Amino acid sequence: MIRLCCTLVVAALVGIARANDFPTQARVEFVLDCMRTSKVSGQESIYKCSCAIDDIATKVDYATWVELSTITNATTMAGERGGVMRDLKDGRKIIASFRELQADAKKHCFLNE
Repeated sequence: MIRLCCTLVVAALVGIARANDFPTQARVEFVLDCMRTSKVSGQESIYKCSCAIDDIATKVDYATWVELSTITNATTMAGERGGVMRDLKDGRKIIASFRELQADAKKHCFLNE
């Protein structure tokens, strides 16, 4: 019984640690960008955008988030630099997963309203 309780506590802590591996600077940058681009304004946008990055952080670790966002953003570059990303084997799947992750977070945090 004690072993089961310890296992559950460790599993919960791993989930918390994973959600907290996003650096503060990355969270702030996400929130500021989200506030600039969202239809919501003022204090409400802070809460909704913070909710969105927290939701994303519970689903992927920071290294994965960086990889997904880098590939997605780099494909829009003109020339050879963007071509390297556009030619990735699973590039379209990666971009789709990044956009789905963002859309789910926005929906969960009522940013589409």
